[in-house]
Amino acid sequence: MSELQILFPEPVTVEVMGRDVQILPVKLRHFERYGKSAGALVELFSQASVQQINRYAATHSRELRQVLLATTSLKRWQLWFLPATVSVQLFVEVVRVNSSFFGEALPAMVRALSGAPSSSD
Repeated sequence: MSELQILFPEPVTVEVMGRDVQILPVKLRHFERYGKSAGALVELFSQASVQQINRYAATHSRELRQVLLATTSLKRWQLWFLPATVSVQLFVEVVRVNSSFFGEALPAMVRALSGAPSSSD
């Protein structure tokens, strides 16, 4: 049964500007957008200065809003009022939460596949 809980992760709640916000697992239909944004953010933080992070927030605000709309419990209008730096911080948390899910799910998947009969059997 513990494997089923990995397949259906629970949302994680964080506080954003005094409001509880749920971070949701990435859905398959949003995975490409999430992967693109998460990859760009991880690359940015590997060599980032404060100015580069601010520039990223400013130039990717629309993309950030779209990903946060799909991966948090915030509504579209609430995202418009988030400061850019808060949006980036929230997205960092979305990446952290979802990467830990994948970190837990992948070993379980490997274990499940290693016990499965091969197609040549």
